[in-house]
Amino acid sequence: MNRLSLLFAILAGTGAVLDGWPGAEGLAPWKLLTMSFAVMLAVTLLHAGANHLTSGLDSGRYGWQQRMRQRLGLEPTEHMREASWLKASLMLLIWGSAPLLIMQLWGLGDVSRKILDRAISAGIPLGELTIVPAKVVLGVIVVALLITLIRSITHKLEHQWLASAQMDAPVREVIATLVGYAAIGVATMFALTVAGFDLSKLAFVAGALGVGIGFGLQNIVNNFVSGLILLFERPIRSGDFITIGSNEGWVRKIRIRATEVETLSHQHIIIPNSQFIAEPVTNWSLRDPTLRITLKVGVAYGSDTQLVKKLLIEVAEAHPLVLNKNQQIAPTPQVLFKSFGDSSLDFELKVFIQDASKRFVVASDLNFAIDQAFREHQVTIPFPQRDLWFKNAIPNETP
Repeated sequence: MNRLSLLFAILAGTGAVLDGWPGAEGLAPWKLLTMSFAVMLAVTLLHAGANHLTSGLDSGRYGWQQRMRQRLGLEPTEHMREASWLKASLMLLIWGSAPLLIMQLWGLGDVSRKILDRAISAGIPLGELTIVPAKVVLGVIVVALLITLIRSITHKLEHQWLASAQMDAPVREVIATLVGYAAIGVATMFALTVAGFDLSKLAFVAGALGVGIGFGLQNIVNNFVSGLILLFERPIRSGDFITIGSNEGWVRKIRIRATEVETLSHQHIIIPNSQFIAEPVTNWSLRDPTLRITLKVGVAYGSDTQLVKKLLIEVAEAHPLVLNKNQQIAPTPQVLFKSFGDSSLDFELKVFIQDASKRFVVASDLNFAIDQAFREHQVTIPFPQRDLWFKNAIPNETP
């Protein structure tokens, strides 16, 4: 950036010297080329600055950008969509101005003024609609700024203003989401007005949209309505641990069209809201966060069953995640003598935990501990055995 600025200063100074040099009329083409190159260099610098600013907002490069992202409620790795819109608008303005300035330098002022007038006021006719590029760019900038403001307001509404009213987190999320979408709708209508679109013609657009819904947008409308049902009925809430189909994880964000679920592998799955309405969903923490785990254990015939029960209870109560008699939240660990199996005496160990996502880890820990306890007390875990009898048949001798 410093080298480019220095080069720009040298070129600008060279153009000024050439302008006042005796006999500069013969050097006019060189002066124009120098000044044109200076304009392109300035545009390049502006391009680099706009790109640096918007990419910094998107990634949070500097402290003030990180603080802004925090006020907007953005996650550290979440992209800022408004920064992309702002970048596109700035690039269009910067690079759209370059040819007009160059034409002005080369004496094509009338042409540049006509182009500028068409871009700002006259516009480009497209059927009954007239598109004014400058107004469209201004509308994009306005909607980007308004959506950024709305994001900040809804974040404060959910985490500060409604939180001070002692509202539950799911209720705050529902209110903030609905307010946010309503505000975005109003901001979009205002941005369309700024961009020069006639809102009185939206009835035609609504009719075309209705035809589109009839042909191919049923899923979008279905997901939208399903999202409203999820927000109002709240069968799932942010932070719940759920299972839907083959997917299992925590609900991170419920939006109007889809819901974001983070799996145990820390993968983020976007599931359409209609699936939560049409398919069975297991919510492990909707009413009661506790979960029962059942482990099946078989011991050899002749084993001391009371010792087996005692060891299983001790193993369960020793695990830090298993609810025991010292915690009056759920039933204590229980051992059931289920049946006399073909090769073993079959027991079931039933324990309760409070985190459904840890059930596989707890079951594995208990199996390890049970195996170790049985080895120390000479309790045998049998395996199926079969006795096979072969009857030797003497084949008939043939003469």
